[in-house]
Amino acid sequence: MALRSAIGRVAAAFGASCSAPAPRAAWSGFSLAASPAWRGLAAGSPRSFHASSVAEASAPKLSGWAQWKRAQNKRNKTLGAKRWNARVLTKQARKAQGNLVERWKIFRGDQVMVNSGKDRGQVGTVTKVFRKENRLIVEGLNLVKKHVKRTEGNQGGVITMESPVHYSNVNLVDPVTGSPVRVGRKFLDDGTKVRVTRGRLASGAIVPKPDIAMQRRRPRNTKVGSRDTSWQETLRNTYAPGPAGGAGGFF
Repeated sequence: MALRSAIGRVAAAFGASCSAPAPRAAWSGFSLAASPAWRGLAAGSPRSFHASSVAEASAPKLSGWAQWKRAQNKRNKTLGAKRWNARVLTKQARKAQGNLVERWKIFRGDQVMVNSGKDRGQVGTVTKVFRKENRLIVEGLNLVKKHVKRTEGNQGGVITMESPVHYSNVNLVDPVTGSPVRVGRKFLDDGTKVRVTRGRLASGAIVPKPDIAMQRRRPRNTKVGSRDTSWQETLRNTYAPGPAGGAGGFF
């Protein structure tokens, strides 16, 4: 009886209909391999206990470059532009994460005209650019009041300061006509890539990049590190040519 009960419990676990102990003759035709649950287990269906672990073990492992490339393609497909993976992001930067401007055509030092808001039609110089937020600061425009707390080095009080303007609310000023225009790019005969003005009021003049935008805010590190190749090692000849008429040389 104990053996029959054990067999009944096993059959019930694998989908066999055995609500009550059956005669010995009825159990003679029972086959564990014919059970649908057992067939699913053998085929690796989701009902199997170790199907996921077996699939993970059998899946080919990607190299580091392949993983980086797959993540980059997925990121570019979902966001369209570069995603800033900073630890701390401002409120405006979080809003602009999925719609960042891919190619900026306005830089620091450019003369722009505001086309929306209370300062519409006024011209100013771009003093700062926030690429993470799709915003920029125009000198003397979009002024706001800010309350500053008094500190040891600051008297505090209410001060007036410039507030950032969205990138889409400004247009570059044509250096010839002085009108707000769009910006295009073209290549000169010598292969130099330059900015040109486009639009109905544009003169098609070349707009050079401002000198202040060409300067580096952080100086380039010129110190030689442990992983840098020295110039003596670069000039050292490590190639030995092969004999005349024979095989090639070797390193």
